[in-house]
Amino acid sequence: MSFPASSIGPGEPLPPPGMLRAMWRRGVAVAGGRLTYALADQVTYSFGNMVVAAILSRHGSRAEFGTYILTQRAMDIFIQICSVFSWAPFMFRLPSTPKGRQHIFLGSIVGQQVCACLVFALLLWIAGWWTAGHHYDLYANVMVPLAVTSIAILFREFTRRMYFAELRFKAAFWTDVATVGLQIAGVEMLYRIGRLHVPETLQVLSFGAGVVSLYWILTEWKTFEIRLRDVYEDLRRDLRLGGWLLGGNMISMASAQCNPWLLGAVLGPASVGAYAICESVVNIPRVALNSLQNAMAPVVARSLAKDGKPGLRQVIARYDRALLLGSAVCAAGVVALGPWVARLIFKAFPDNGRMILIFLALNFIAVAATLAQSYGLTALDKAGLVFYANLAGFVVQVLLAVALVGKLNVAGVALAMLPGSIVVVIIRQIFYRREITSPQETASFGRNA
Repeated sequence: MSFPASSIGPGEPLPPPGMLRAMWRRGVAVAGGRLTYALADQVTYSFGNMVVAAILSRHGSRAEFGTYILTQRAMDIFIQICSVFSWAPFMFRLPSTPKGRQHIFLGSIVGQQVCACLVFALLLWIAGWWTAGHHYDLYANVMVPLAVTSIAILFREFTRRMYFAELRFKAAFWTDVATVGLQIAGVEMLYRIGRLHVPETLQVLSFGAGVVSLYWILTEWKTFEIRLRDVYEDLRRDLRLGGWLLGGNMISMASAQCNPWLLGAVLGPASVGAYAICESVVNIPRVALNSLQNAMAPVVARSLAKDGKPGLRQVIARYDRALLLGSAVCAAGVVALGPWVARLIFKAFPDNGRMILIFLALNFIAVAATLAQSYGLTALDKAGLVFYANLAGFVVQVLLAVALVGKLNVAGVALAMLPGSIVVVIIRQIFYRREITSPQETASFGRNA
């Protein structure tokens, strides 16, 4: 968001009191606007994750820290699956859903989420049983606790996304403040009493998420109605869009997951911790990118439903300018201040960390460059094109990562991400320009029975 430059020179008179009041009201309105709360929410969310990881990094062993990072990667997979099949279709379809059916639509998503939590908990319990039987001590003691805690953590993320879908960023922010406060306090308590281990950490994270999820249920239960038939019908209707979103998002997730799992397999858990430190520094400015993403899906869907392709093009153009400029500035800050920030937070920084930061910062710019186009293509019911672009970039990244990890170690897998992202940028831009200039069509997922 940009502001007009001041027109008051050094020797010019001050504006009249009425203008000062107007400027003050404008500043207050901007500070209390939706995007401000969206940014504050993502800052709070990322801050909480970073503080918990920092406490474990400072006071736990490197191997235990790496194990905790892998449990969070597992949760990321489940979050992405729920996002593509429930949360994202809900955001894109809600603007065109008749007012009288929106409470039923929300009830369908709630029903789907409850089923997803139970299924994922069962899968993690099976993984814990299997690792214990095969004597994988690194994971045997964390999968069963993760199975229990995943229900609360996953449902809490669902409630957060529902606030986003309705553009209620202020409510999302304050509930995130409560969640993060409870979780950080719980992890700090574990350290004070000498029980700071991965299973116990997962339990206190679950407690904080569960308390706030219960608050959402108590305050929102009158706004939705669960009908089993509608749960099934809405899920079936979303499968077409969700299938493409699953493919595109899982490819993006796999590209992020590839590096730590490859490093863990080839170089061991300590290398995962070293990579996570550099990645966490780059993730600090990513909070602004994620806050825009939280607002992007509902805003883009509403723009297309209201003004068609001309309105969509204007919104995408504004996001493009903000993303490119903002990511370039943030990348420069990461390279300049990253080592100091890493030592301040984690009390550690890898020997070749500067090179890792440079590669990850350049990749950050590439990822942001055409992010808005992916939302535009999805709103136009062309999510399949996003999938094809992501798949091409992922293939390039994996091939390079396997080739470079043995030569450059951690820096090799960081470097491999950049060419893959550049491939995605080129292909996605070609697809978007073609679709935005084609004759208007009604997105099939926008209709509701």
